[in-house]
Amino acid sequence: MSLTEHSILTFDREIDARRGSDTGNISLGGTDRTRDLLARQLTAATHPNGDIDVTALLKAVGSTYESLETALDEAAAATGSLRAGLAGNGAHMSAALDAASEGIAVFDADNRIVLWNRRYVELYPELDDFLAEGRDFETILRRGLDRGAYVDALGREEAWLKARIERHALPSNSEEQRRADGRWIRVEESRLADGGWVGIRVDISEFKRREAASRLLFEDSPVPMYLFDFETLRFLAVNRAAVAHYGYTVHQFMTMSVLEIRPERCRKEALKAIRNWIDTQSGDRLFRHLKADGAEIDVEVFIRQQIHNGRQAVLVTAIDVTERKRAADELEATREFLDTIVENVPAAVFAKDPVSRKYILLNQAGELLFGHPRDAFVGRNARQIFGERVAAAAEASEDELLSEGAPQLTTSETISTPNGARLVTVTRMVVRKADGSPRFIVGVTMDVTEKRRAEERIAYLSQHDALTGLPNREAMMVRLADGIFAATATQARFGLLSIDIDRFKTLNDLYGHAVADRVLKEAARRLVDIAGDGLVFRPGGDEFVLISNDPDQPDASRRLAALAQGAFSDDIVVDGKAIRVGISIGIATYPADGDSGSLLLANAGAALYHVKSEARGHVRVYESKTDQLIHDRWALQADLGHALRNGELSLHFQPQAEINGRIFGFEALMRWTHPTRGPISPDDFIPLAEESNLILDMSAWILTEACRTAASWTQPLTVAVNLSPIQFQHSELPRLIRQTLVDTGLQPSRLELEITESVLLGDFAHIVSMLRRIKAMGVRIAMDDFGTGYSSLSYLQAFPFDKIKIDKSFIQSIGRTEQATTIIRAVIGLCRGLGIPVIAEGVETEEQRSFLAQEHCPEIQGYIVGRPAPIRVYGQIVGRLDPARTR
Repeated sequence: MSLTEHSILTFDREIDARRGSDTGNISLGGTDRTRDLLARQLTAATHPNGDIDVTALLKAVGSTYESLETALDEAAAATGSLRAGLAGNGAHMSAALDAASEGIAVFDADNRIVLWNRRYVELYPELDDFLAEGRDFETILRRGLDRGAYVDALGREEAWLKARIERHALPSNSEEQRRADGRWIRVEESRLADGGWVGIRVDISEFKRREAASRLLFEDSPVPMYLFDFETLRFLAVNRAAVAHYGYTVHQFMTMSVLEIRPERCRKEALKAIRNWIDTQSGDRLFRHLKADGAEIDVEVFIRQQIHNGRQAVLVTAIDVTERKRAADELEATREFLDTIVENVPAAVFAKDPVSRKYILLNQAGELLFGHPRDAFVGRNARQIFGERVAAAAEASEDELLSEGAPQLTTSETISTPNGARLVTVTRMVVRKADGSPRFIVGVTMDVTEKRRAEERIAYLSQHDALTGLPNREAMMVRLADGIFAATATQARFGLLSIDIDRFKTLNDLYGHAVADRVLKEAARRLVDIAGDGLVFRPGGDEFVLISNDPDQPDASRRLAALAQGAFSDDIVVDGKAIRVGISIGIATYPADGDSGSLLLANAGAALYHVKSEARGHVRVYESKTDQLIHDRWALQADLGHALRNGELSLHFQPQAEINGRIFGFEALMRWTHPTRGPISPDDFIPLAEESNLILDMSAWILTEACRTAASWTQPLTVAVNLSPIQFQHSELPRLIRQTLVDTGLQPSRLELEITESVLLGDFAHIVSMLRRIKAMGVRIAMDDFGTGYSSLSYLQAFPFDKIKIDKSFIQSIGRTEQATTIIRAVIGLCRGLGIPVIAEGVETEEQRSFLAQEHCPEIQGYIVGRPAPIRVYGQIVGRLDPARTR
């Protein structure tokens, strides 16, 4: 293959292959002139911002390629003519040797030089004054080796010499030599008919420099470039940037067509585009290309058609614009998204020219709010649309915004719309140019008419009761504070009446919430009717408060209370039902009964509580001495809640034993030691807990603590826990018990729950169902205080109790009354007959124990067995305690 049949882009690779091992790896791109050429051409093709002008780059590569092809053709033609002339008539050519521009040397059959011209010596200056007719070829070569003239031979002179002589012996030889002075010499050698041979030397240094520059522009371009055959579409050459970017090796590229770097779905379109290509100096089309890893990229291509080895080829520069396109797509999507938001945001958005103040944008919400299509807005100002008043206010705000440079300004305005006058808030801001001058005035208009109405409504409801419309507790406390402040300044007096509807809970349960609500509304109306210049409040529930401003206290409050009771002398009729409603009233006066609103309410409430606990339907004026007990009771109830929340309650355990004294279990009993009052009896604080529903949290705590403590005992003793009737009003009780057993790890058979007969007085079927669910867990159920309540035998028939406890009041009467003795015998006999175990509680004396033993009572509990105490007192009985459980 001749030089002109090969691309300049692979020229050095072919020469290396032809030379074999004597030439090594020739680098053609390292000379200063080549680097200068590359630098100049790259600089010329680079914009100030760093982007490469692909058009200029293509022109440089193309023109260099065409110049190199021309130079190669001319050199080959000259060498061919000289070779032909020497072969035909050597004698006639001798005269012309010195005039030739190529170096010429002729050797005989013994490899001795017989003829050379001046140019030959110029190309090999080390032979000046050395060449003589008859010098052999090897000696001439050694002359150059001794002077380091052959760059590729340095350090390997003998090997280079051997290989050179072998190539010289071939019928023809073509090679290139790199000289120490930086020149490149093309060698063409051919055998003559007489056995000698002729050698032609051509200085190709300039050609090499141009070739190197061309290859640098292609190979070292930071932009992927490739050359392909226009007919076959096969790759002819690729640069390093293409290899790196696409991920294919050079060998892979050389086995592929340009269609193979397109996704399958795009190849038909790509082929059509290639066939219609002409030189394109602008990347006005985007194509999808396929990388070796399967990733698809968007590329912008620049092409240049040219002749390569006599065939039409296409030089392509491909710029990956995937990220740029993605960014552009995202920008467009963002623009569309923002346009969609602006168009669909539920607030009127407008933009105005800052100079003419004419509208240039209005969204859909603005059309709906203002009642005009955007076409009627755009190009007009506020005066033409809203009139002078609105326009003047708007322009004043805009002037302030433009002059002061504030980021935004919000104002409230009233405008006329097709829906009437609307209250709006307008937030305006200035969008400025890079130089700071205003570009747009942008505004967001919110219709706050309904919001303002809602706020006013909320403000009203926050101060008034929704059902009756009366001022609520919050308004009452504010009015009381204001009244006390004014009364203090004027030394005035006023009265406060706390009014409660008697048995309202029963009324609610009997008639339902709807009827009860109508009763409350009618009660409020009647109280307002008799209040006069007084004030009526509804703090909550069935409670009302009246304030009497008459200074004649407490008589004025008594008179008002009488009017109030008279107002309820007639039935309240709801849906044809006549409902008798009574009220109880407690009175406190300022300043005699309190100097604050909360104290006045508390004292009026204490008086009311006193009325309801003694005789409903009456009126009572607060008396500090008499009603102090009620205050104390309330204070103790508050302290009980604090004790429960802060862990001030504790459990004591009283042993339960067989009649012979063997302890088989304990009953858990609640204890409370008040920080200032000392120990409080359960008979005092348990009712308080039940009144305030603290009993639910308290009972849950007792159950958990008792089970956790019992689970820590090494002896499998039972633990008994009392349940409150209130707990059975909540269906969550069985779940609470099950979860407690799971959490504490106590075996269900070791837990005994004690209930009183009063538990069964509610929804009997529902309560029995709950008891059966609890018993099904394996938990034992005992009836406590048997004999003190209804003692209905139907209870024993309806539910299989696991134990009956004889109340201590009967045990204390043993030996004192025959009636108590008879009852005890009857209960023990009844339980024996029903197969129900029985235990007597409150056993304190040996006399009582002996009697019970004689009557075959199997189990006892009381001081004679042990007093209630912390469980550590009974440590030897329960066994070692697990610290992790007892904490």
